[in-house]
Amino acid sequence: MKQWNYRYTDRESFEAYIKEKGVEKSDSLLIQITTGEADAERVDTIRDEILRVLPFAVIIGMGSALQLCEGDFSLKETVLTLTLFEKSHLSEWSFVLPPDEECDADRVAQLLASHVTDDTKGILLFTNAVSADIESLFIACRSYISIPVFGGLASSFDPDNPSPFVISTEKVFCEDAAVAVLLKGEALSIHFSRLFAWESIGKEFTVTRAEGRRLYELDGKNIMDVYSKYFGPLTRERLLYLSLAHPFIRHSKEFGEVSRVLLQYDGECGIYTGRFEEGEKVQIGFGNYKKMVDCTDRSRELFSQIPMEAFWGFACISYMRGYTDLLKKSLLPYRKNFPSIHFAITFGEFGWIDGINSFMNNTIVRVSLSEDPEARFVIEDVDIDLDEKDRLLETLSTLVTSSSREIIELNRYLEEEVKKRTQELADLNASLARRIEQEVQRNREKDKMLYHQSKLAAMGEMINNIAHQWRQPLNIIALVMQDLSLKSKLGNLTPEMVVLAEKKINDTLKYLSDTIDDFRSFASEREESSRPGRFEAGKMIKDAIRLISVVLEDVHIRLRLELPEIDCEVNGRANDLKQVILNLVYNAIDILKEREIENPEITIGMRCDGKVILYVHDNGGGIEKELLDKIFEPYFTTKYQSRGSGLGLYMSKMIVEKRFKGEIEVKNCPEGACFEIKIPVAAVVA
Repeated sequence: MKQWNYRYTDRESFEAYIKEKGVEKSDSLLIQITTGEADAERVDTIRDEILRVLPFAVIIGMGSALQLCEGDFSLKETVLTLTLFEKSHLSEWSFVLPPDEECDADRVAQLLASHVTDDTKGILLFTNAVSADIESLFIACRSYISIPVFGGLASSFDPDNPSPFVISTEKVFCEDAAVAVLLKGEALSIHFSRLFAWESIGKEFTVTRAEGRRLYELDGKNIMDVYSKYFGPLTRERLLYLSLAHPFIRHSKEFGEVSRVLLQYDGECGIYTGRFEEGEKVQIGFGNYKKMVDCTDRSRELFSQIPMEAFWGFACISYMRGYTDLLKKSLLPYRKNFPSIHFAITFGEFGWIDGINSFMNNTIVRVSLSEDPEARFVIEDVDIDLDEKDRLLETLSTLVTSSSREIIELNRYLEEEVKKRTQELADLNASLARRIEQEVQRNREKDKMLYHQSKLAAMGEMINNIAHQWRQPLNIIALVMQDLSLKSKLGNLTPEMVVLAEKKINDTLKYLSDTIDDFRSFASEREESSRPGRFEAGKMIKDAIRLISVVLEDVHIRLRLELPEIDCEVNGRANDLKQVILNLVYNAIDILKEREIENPEITIGMRCDGKVILYVHDNGGGIEKELLDKIFEPYFTTKYQSRGSGLGLYMSKMIVEKRFKGEIEVKNCPEGACFEIKIPVAAVVA
């Protein structure tokens, strides 16, 4: 195997060079074209001229930012690398790639894999990736190709014309395409190594908007704004330049730590060499000068142990921004092998690392080829001469990277602490929510208990009322029966007397039955109404009065009833509101008896004025002013509520507010206390 570099100028000079090398009839000659020429027609002319001189050669090439020739980098020239294989043979493959949304990476990988034979040792692949997603292609290649695929992404150094081209033996592809040469032969050995000397610095940004290789926003900001924050106001051209010197670094689950080079920017989004995923973290990259120097030193030992007759290197265009001189210096120990070294700087590179085909943007991929296992490069013991600028950059890169790591570690620690505290707060909130729910449930149960307790107290009053109400009717029945029995013994009993006695007893029994029905209706949870959930407020008051009328008679309290001719309906349960009225009346009875009021009187009434207003007034002298705001509190007891434990008025308030969506209030009138209940009207009953 032999290899040479040639700076192409014209056909005549190239033909003379080929005759000098004696390879014009070789059928295993590979020519790699790396060119900074932007004119595709001119490049096609060069391709045609090469084939006129070397009709059996295999050509593969691409537009590149820089190309190496005899140890020196050239910018806009065309450099040919001629590799003569003596024990190996070559085959070609090319494919025009459809746009991203139509490109089936699996299909392309399968088409390439179909050309692989048992003796294929590697595949040299060039592609132009402005529109095509090469990252997806390399992921797909892992499923179908088990040999190394290596090469680079064609580049253009013209920001206004970023679409590069790739070259095959047959044509120059200006459209998106992939061209490949399959290297075959049992004697051929290929070794790979890489150099990644970039550090992630500064803030970790979150990708908030991206579509594949189109990046729109980081932390909700346009990428121009992100770079402007660190580098000041930018133009589009300045942004493209800075994004090469300081690309975004991300951690890919498929390829590990990689960078993303900006190819195009339209003011809204940037098109990059690889994909982004929303939610992932990226950082601005910075070249670690010291790491580059250290890796160069370690490379000597590596290359001294590897069979090597030819060397191919592919580096990311980011190395042009301040590191080209260091790249040239790193080649000095191999200067005796300059003709055998091919090196191109492109938009990106890919290779074979740890047995896996990988997309390794921002890495220098180094490929060592040999057909002789004993062949070695001549490596001189030459120290890399670092000048003051190099030493300064080495120091600065060390300072920046170490400081950045400390900041990143601190930020990550703070983020973890925030996550931890946030989780603790969330757990606390959840615990509080559970406790609040439990307390709410307990309060509901307590309200139910208090309601039933209050109702049981009212039912106890009802039982006393029934005892009072039944005493006189039972006496009437007993007297009628005694009268019938006496007249029967005396022989004075006539049929008319029996009929009259029967009627009197039946009327009395009906009274007793009505009393029981009133009690049962109050005690029952069911509503006995023709319209469930709605009742007539005036009728409810009349029913309540029947339950307590005998009590009022026994204690000689006058009852005044004030009801309008037109009744009103309200929504709810009649028994609930009946319980409230009874509570208020019992409280009034207690205070009137306790204070021994002369001519005691209770007024129960209703009026309709937009709302149904029920009221209970007494002439017991009123409530002390300092107690007016407290009497509805649970368990608050005064002489005014001395009959019970203070639950009656509290439960009355709860019933009115929660079950009737109304309100209850108390005030002192000239003669006594005045309670008013205001409830929304459901309907007016004529």
